[in-house]
Amino acid sequence: MFEDRSTADVVVILFTIIVGVVLFLAVVGTITGKLINPAIDITRSTELIASVITTIVGALIGFIGGKAQGKLEANGGKDRND
Repeated sequence: MFEDRSTADVVVILFTIIVGVVLFLAVVGTITGKLINPAIDITRSTELIASVITTIVGALIGFIGGKAQGKLEANGGKDRND
């Protein structure tokens, strides 16, 4: 799976897997807590989960954009603003 990938790709894949598992466990924990005790307030936990998802998606989009720009420059491409 990782033989033909760069180190940065492997780090991003592993980071995404780890964050995905942690987010999944956080969501399952929140749902379980709400099922066990319906009076519990889950507002803060859902805000934190949404915040983490937003941050991770932004970071991955930035990484992909930077990688695409690097490949464009490596292949001799020019920015459209030039």
